[in-house]
Amino acid sequence: LPLALATAGAYLDQVATSFADYLRLYKASWLKLQHTSPELSSYEDRALYSTWQLSLDHIKRQNELSARLLQLWAYFDNQDIWFELLHHSISGSPEWFSQLTEGELSFNQAVRVLCDHGLAEADISSEESGVESKGYSMHSCVHSWTIHFLNQEWDVGMTGLALECVGSHVPDR
Repeated sequence: LPLALATAGAYLDQVATSFADYLRLYKASWLKLQHTSPELSSYEDRALYSTWQLSLDHIKRQNELSARLLQLWAYFDNQDIWFELLHHSISGSPEWFSQLTEGELSFNQAVRVLCDHGLAEADISSEESGVESKGYSMHSCVHSWTIHFLNQEWDVGMTGLALECVGSHVPDR
């Protein structure tokens, strides 16, 4: 529940809407979620997934690259994603991925939208140990949502993209 409240607060900070309007949208999101995912029955799941769905809808309207990055993140670990991991030449990569990785500015802008909505955060743990981090992480509950609900169907294209990104960072033997 605290995670859902933090995400709801981040959403309300991003949009010009009243709390009453947010509750109306939340209820509509819950009804939509019930139709697409009838196995959700607990209050905790309802609070989290409805809140994240509202944020995702807003993110899609604000920055499509952010929504695509969130979807792709399901194919990586939740603890650390960074520009250099994604940035390299992949032949035949989708246009949105090319736009996302054309430069750090584009990548940072997409991630910032996710951070602004409480779905990701800058990894400051390595900064505390004196190592400058350029990575981002997401809560394991958010990551689980990206895997099971944002990506309800296994996407071979996203899987291949993730594998190519990781494979480009494996040293030659």
